[in-house]
Amino acid sequence: MSLKLIALAKSYTEAKISADIFESHFLSLWRAEASSGELAKDEHKLGLCTSEIFSLVDCYTPYIIERESELDAPSLSKEIKISLEKYGFI
Repeated sequence: MSLKLIALAKSYTEAKISADIFESHFLSLWRAEASSGELAKDEHKLGLCTSEIFSLVDCYTPYIIERESELDAPSLSKEIKISLEKYGFI
């Protein structure tokens, strides 16, 4: 279940891990769950939240922001927290 993805996202928003580590672990776990079919088994709300976070992670850049769609580490954390709250995971 993607609750591991949610737990990882919470750890990031609580500043327990860096943005780069979060990005790497989130994408690895996402790929593993997608390959195993676990993502498809998630309840609707959980799937929506993790998909939204995936999209945010895809916008993250550790470099200078060049596009409006890119997120730096503080913005990524803020947006993930909003998503977690929106879906009732915090």
